[in-house]
Amino acid sequence: MQSIIYSGVREHHDTEALRKLLLLNTFLVLGFAALMLMGIIALMQHAMALGVTDFAMAALFLSLFIYLHRTGDVATVSRFGVVINLIFFCWLFFIGGVNTTSFVWLYTFPLFSLHLLGAKHGIWATGTLITFCIGVLIVDQFTDIIDVYSKDFAIRFPPSFLLVCLMAYLVESSRAKAHNAMLEKQNLLAGTIDQLQKKESQLQEARNQLELRVALRTSELEKANKQLRVEIDERLWAEQERVRLESELIRAQKMELLGRLAGGVAHDLNNVLSGVVSYPDLLLMDLPPGSEMRKPLENIRKAGVRAATIVQDLLTLARRGISVKEHVQINDVVTNYLQSPEFITLQRNYPNVTMKTDLSPSLHLLSGSPVHLEKAVMNLLVNSFEAIEGEGLVQVITENRRVSTPIKGYDTTVPGNYVVLTVCDNGVGIPHEKLDMIFEPFYSSKIMGLSGTGLGMTVVWGTVKDHDGYLDVKSYLGSGTSISLFIPAVEGKAQTPAEIESIPDVIKHGNRETILLVDDAPEQRALGKIILTTLGYLVETVNSGEEAVAFLEKRGVDLVLLDMIMKPGMDGLDTYRNILKVRPDQKVIIISGYSETSRIKK
Repeated sequence: MQSIIYSGVREHHDTEALRKLLLLNTFLVLGFAALMLMGIIALMQHAMALGVTDFAMAALFLSLFIYLHRTGDVATVSRFGVVINLIFFCWLFFIGGVNTTSFVWLYTFPLFSLHLLGAKHGIWATGTLITFCIGVLIVDQFTDIIDVYSKDFAIRFPPSFLLVCLMAYLVESSRAKAHNAMLEKQNLLAGTIDQLQKKESQLQEARNQLELRVALRTSELEKANKQLRVEIDERLWAEQERVRLESELIRAQKMELLGRLAGGVAHDLNNVLSGVVSYPDLLLMDLPPGSEMRKPLENIRKAGVRAATIVQDLLTLARRGISVKEHVQINDVVTNYLQSPEFITLQRNYPNVTMKTDLSPSLHLLSGSPVHLEKAVMNLLVNSFEAIEGEGLVQVITENRRVSTPIKGYDTTVPGNYVVLTVCDNGVGIPHEKLDMIFEPFYSSKIMGLSGTGLGMTVVWGTVKDHDGYLDVKSYLGSGTSISLFIPAVEGKAQTPAEIESIPDVIKHGNRETILLVDDAPEQRALGKIILTTLGYLVETVNSGEEAVAFLEKRGVDLVLLDMIMKPGMDGLDTYRNILKVRPDQKVIIISGYSETSRIKK
């Protein structure tokens, strides 16, 4: 019951509003209950009009109560409630509902209206009701239009109602005066408290000023000390950052210089190895199956192929291996290598090593070369297998990772979205002092020439840098090694096998087409002419771009094969441009085993 009486209370309500709200809730609840009961009694007495009126008023009381509960709008409910009661009592008086004990309801109106609306508006509301009631009594007593009240009631009602109105006015006036007096005392007390608070605040301010002067001197010294510590820390951090950046710069410069050296060496070796690999093939084509020379020639060819593999590693070190990139799914690269004969041979050599994969099914794509990435995966797995003595575990993990803050590892990984490939093992681990050396060319913890060339991890480093990626290495002696490759993710779809241009398994022979071979190296021209002639082409050779242009001015050919790097004179690009001036429709292929030049990129 208490929750119903206090329904609609809001934080902004003052004591006067709370008083009115309690009165309204009490009146509305009791009035609703009484009206429902009286309506039922009226219906039982076959007073249909009176019963319907009671039920209608009960519904209005309930509506006002719900509105007050939801809004807390005391003023609106007070005015609306008084008007509704005024109309209800007028109607009740008009139909004769005040003939017996119901006049008690009428007597509550003056107190209710004065209490809710105040003296001025309450008198107007009460005056309106008494005027209406007296008017009804006059019409009832002196005409035949209304005949519901007795003469005795008509004589007793006006003075008794006026007496009730006077008493209600006196009560409300007394209450209002007491309330105003209480408000004045509260205001006086509040003013006194404000003055005391001002005095106290002045005293506190004076004390704070004194403390502030004392603290100011102390804080100045503390601030100076703090600033000094900050400057020392900043200088220390700047020095550490400078040392780190110098170390990264020196490492990058060293790898760049070694890469340029390796690229130049690889270019020269390519020219040498082309004869070592190609001439045995040409000779084997002419030898019968049972010839004793086949075995030595095959050994020469295998040695040349192994040397060519080293040259390819040198080219990767020189970061000259990737010229065309495509969208790659790294999971496919890992899966392809794990199904390759090379990996099957690796597992056969290490039967006690268990291989596990944890490949993310929703991995993003990256932009790069599947061939180079597979070579990097191969080198990482070979090193992990070789690092395990006895039984062990090697695991390959792929995942998407969002780097929000720079990761400081072997490289400082900048923020962004990455595809992360991690190869980890529980092998012997790498000593801390040697972690910075593992990607250097020709560094190896194994015996050089027995287990490798020392270029495997360098190839991994070069591949990652070619893909604009970063490396992170974690290793503890005796606890294994974990190497993570961070490669930027891209949007798009991976290239399917059907989209990749297939390479024919059988080389088609020529049909006496004429090819002009342009190369400054005599041995390359001789080898190229033999191979192309064997394949059924008519071959003409010249040793410079100038000779090629002069040759084509006189006669045309079906195809021109150009070496990119020719010295002295015009290189392949300039030669190609001059050929187009002579023969705009001439078909030309430019060939080079050394691609790290600005001319190639044009």
